[in-house]
Amino acid sequence: MAFAKTFARMVAAFERYHAKPVVEHVLPGEAVYVGTADRPLAAWHYRPTKPATTALVIVPPFGYEAVSAHRSLRALAIRAAEAGLDAWRIDLDGTGDSAGDDRDPDRVAAWCASIAAAIEAARAEGAGRVILAGVRLGATLAVNVAAARSDVAGVIAIAPVVAGKKWLREMRALQAALGLAPAPTPQPDGDEALGFWISPATRDAITALELDKADKAPRAVFVIDREDLPASDKWLAALRAHGADVTHAKLPGYVEMVLDAHKTEIPEAILAATLERATAWSAGAEATSAVRLPRPRVARIGEVVEEPVSIAGIAAIATRPRNAPRPNKALVLLNAGAVREIGPNRMYVAIARRCAAEGALVLRADLSGLGDSPAVLGQPDRVVYTDTAAAEIAGLVAWCRSAGADRVVLAGLCSGGYYALQRALAGERLAGLIVINPGAPDVATHRATEDAERYRHSIRDPDKWKKLLSGGVDLRRLATSLWTRASDRATAAFEQVARKLGRPLPTDLGAQLSSLVDRGITSTFIFSGGEPDLVMFREHTGPLLAKLERAGLVLRVVDGADHTFTPMWSQAVLVDEVAAALRRLG
Repeated sequence: MAFAKTFARMVAAFERYHAKPVVEHVLPGEAVYVGTADRPLAAWHYRPTKPATTALVIVPPFGYEAVSAHRSLRALAIRAAEAGLDAWRIDLDGTGDSAGDDRDPDRVAAWCASIAAAIEAARAEGAGRVILAGVRLGATLAVNVAAARSDVAGVIAIAPVVAGKKWLREMRALQAALGLAPAPTPQPDGDEALGFWISPATRDAITALELDKADKAPRAVFVIDREDLPASDKWLAALRAHGADVTHAKLPGYVEMVLDAHKTEIPEAILAATLERATAWSAGAEATSAVRLPRPRVARIGEVVEEPVSIAGIAAIATRPRNAPRPNKALVLLNAGAVREIGPNRMYVAIARRCAAEGALVLRADLSGLGDSPAVLGQPDRVVYTDTAAAEIAGLVAWCRSAGADRVVLAGLCSGGYYALQRALAGERLAGLIVINPGAPDVATHRATEDAERYRHSIRDPDKWKKLLSGGVDLRRLATSLWTRASDRATAAFEQVARKLGRPLPTDLGAQLSSLVDRGITSTFIFSGGEPDLVMFREHTGPLLAKLERAGLVLRVVDGADHTFTPMWSQAVLVDEVAAALRRLG
């Protein structure tokens, strides 16, 4: 289906479900803060139905792996609580929803301190025994923290990083494999790791992490290695030499756990083994007489204040300027695909804190079935395009208005940008839109445009012709892509003819955007330079685009960025563009 036809179809779907009530659902867990008041750490606490004697503290991996593994670690926490454990998920310092970022100093020490803070929070709840479960670099950190303490009963290390130097080489290789365009200006020294930053000091600290050369070990360790890689035999022997109670398994599921967020699968064998070991270690534990104080629900981070909120079962983080608790302008950030509310590369956190510091209320939310919001009863999770999204988004906008914002802007990347545009076209009363590389549920036209652009650039390459003549090209896909592309271009041309005749078609994107301008909605579209949707956007708006820009529509193109703005320099550009778009509202 053509790009513009897909827009029209989704508008109809939004109108159909506009009045459909959001199904109420209870968040499984409580978003709280641990650590210190000047450096709050975001955590999710999952209490069992009966008072627990043992706590399970879950430590995530680093960067991109943490974004991908979120779904599985959330499932682990929920199941741990169901099994009678007091479960905690922690965002390490400078990651997720916690204070700071990955450019701060002393990262490894701060991450270890974050784990210690989660342990203290668990013990303050009355847990007589604490168990750590970590993934990849998180497992390595958990082992180091447990080895230095006497109050950790055991560590479950899932695909642990035994040698930090080797892990850094893997990160460099994966970064190089992306084939990203070089930065347009000189960048500070350090390593980019799939959208995240490793400073020279952090690089040195990670290099020093060598589990098989550590001089101490936790009292008990359950190592879960990947079934497709050799076991950590040298480290296992070192653990036993230190007197640790060691168990070991090679299980499937790690690779699927850290795929792109919309492809991840929960590693059932790994979770089952983790819970079995944690439950066995919890036997005989007794609760302490600790006084259980309420955990903080508000964090003061620099110039802003952040607070987890639940809006009709939708988990969200509200960020406000520290000195203006009721701003009259709000920005709602919608999920980018299946990525949790922190956004790809954690960009939504940077955007939220920047815009709130400049005076806006910012709400970054997880639609149902994504991030920390449960799916609607009877529906699977991790479904990006749902029938309930329209009503959920309307609820988020209404919440912002109830919080004092009379001007609300919807924004998002990929599906988030698409939803924002559809909500506006469906008649939502908005002050503005910020649409970033919008995705769509029907990917055929997007893929055809992407293929056609690639073929256009390859047509003069003799090696590509050799590949074609030797049968190395999928001719069926080539023919389908070219036909779909031709059909979409013909549709765009027909829309422009109809527009000139004063009879715009319902699928006419240019006419739709004109209606938003007429309603006073300030629209900003931000595209990566090579984005197929940028080509389609220009074709379907045609000559009208120049008129729309004169009327206030803003089009920004960031050459060299990929779809999710993985290069660090492009993330900084995107944050600046979003902040500028919000400032244009006055």
